Amino acid sequence: MISALHDRPYETIRVFRSLSEISNVKFPSRLAHMLLAVCRQGEISATVDVAPRYMGPNSLMVLKPGHIISQCKESHDFEGFFIVVHEDKLNEILPSLHFVAPYTLHYNSNPIIEMTAEELESQYLIYEMLQKQIRLEGRPFNKLTLGASCELLFYNTLSIYASRSEDHSHHSRREELLANFIDLIETHFKSERAVNFYADKLFVTPKHLSAVLKDISGKTAGEWIDHRVILEAKLMLRSTGMNIQEISLALNFSNQSFFGKYFKHLTGMSPRDYRNKLSEN
Repeated sequence: MISALHDRPYETIRVFRSLSEISNVKFPSRLAHMLLAVCRQGEISATVDVAPRYMGPNSLMVLKPGHIISQCKESHDFEGFFIVVHEDKLNEILPSLHFVAPYTLHYNSNPIIEMTAEELESQYLIYEMLQKQIRLEGRPFNKLTLGASCELLFYNTLSIYASRSEDHSHHSRREELLANFIDLIETHFKSERAVNFYADKLFVTPKHLSAVLKDISGKTAGEWIDHRVILEAKLMLRSTGMNIQEISLALNFSNQSFFGKYFKHLTGMSPRDYRNKLSEN
């Protein structure tokens, strides 16, 4: 869930009413996309990585790519839906890392939460909107409308999780270290990609910084920095008229060749190929 979607990589958003609608899925399966599940009635049980998870009525679950799902079942009276979103689509709408990181930490350890009746209704309204837009594929402005619906889904879901994490406002020193690190990235990522720079600013060693971040967020300091640089590079390739040389200079790469190697190493394609792929969609 949902390795079967690798067969259709151009489909960035898909919706399902039941696990039976997701064809060719065999468990265990490594999650290749962001998964949002809503249970209105009945139940879903699964093992996510090594932890047993259970969704009852009026519950919401969000899982990021990389989780391994096994023993996934839904009850005969299950009523709800699943929305699968390609990570590239999320990257298009993600706000700054500073905005997202605190809530990411919360739902990593609390992926399933109960919703109020109003929250459940809001998720269903967006789900129904997505369903209609997917059925209208090919109509003028449909791609933009679908993207806006996905953005609405993201922010509405983030709002639900954020309202729960407010009850956990006393963050540990390690979480504060991540938050401060993210603040520094947002300020300096265009000019500084060395872990040493950020560790010095935070008065810790590079080794300690990376170890703490890896433990609580799943990414080392270097991976966080690379992630932010690549998000910005993709945004500039997608939405500006700057050529690749200009983008490489804006991101403080010594030359276009070095930027191209860096981008390809982290994304699997060159900046030019990435831009060409966007024009084909």
